[in-house]
Amino acid sequence: MADVRPIAAVIYDCDGTLVDSELLNARCIVDMITADHGIHLDAVAVEAEFRGGKFADMCDALSARHDIDLGEDFTTRYRAYASGVFERELEPIPGVHAAIEAIGGPRCVASSGPPGKLATALRVTGLAEYFGDLVFSAYDIEAWKPEPDLFLHAAHAMGIDPADCAVIEDSDPGVEAARRAGMRVFGYDHRRTIGDHPDADLVRFTDFAELPRLLGRS
Repeated sequence: MADVRPIAAVIYDCDGTLVDSELLNARCIVDMITADHGIHLDAVAVEAEFRGGKFADMCDALSARHDIDLGEDFTTRYRAYASGVFERELEPIPGVHAAIEAIGGPRCVASSGPPGKLATALRVTGLAEYFGDLVFSAYDIEAWKPEPDLFLHAAHAMGIDPADCAVIEDSDPGVEAARRAGMRVFGYDHRRTIGDHPDADLVRFTDFAELPRLLGRS
């Protein structure tokens, strides 16, 4: 981190970054498709393919691939089902509480998830207190990663120059969104799922205990 501007604010993704929700999300989708259509999909494969993407795009892709009509109420039913699963099973990513406290400073959440889902995830995992009202959803501005709009919106709301922000991400769309926003990005890559991003200012890490040092906060 030598010879670069100090980081003034940290923007955290949520799913797969703050909370261990990605496989739970995929499992809920697979459960519902099995119940509705008798088709058995691999939750691990679904999670890997659509990690960090837009929910509607995933639904469209699965519908076309398997020649099924998910129905107009699928998203509503999925949100209700996933909320119950989150209440029972969702956990924070290991070490994330201690890392946030050690890093300190201005911070927010910027996620592709809808506001209600974000609120549940942060509350259930005890993370809501760290962010207050600074939780931004792609649904609020109708712009999804890999477009940079959500991160730029978050930086503007905090009053921080985008070049002085660090993004914490776990997905390729998130890394690309940070690159397009002109932000440094720290990729939580414990499963080695983040691809090559030669044009991004990307630092990978596999344990949140590493993050305060990487951000120059320890």
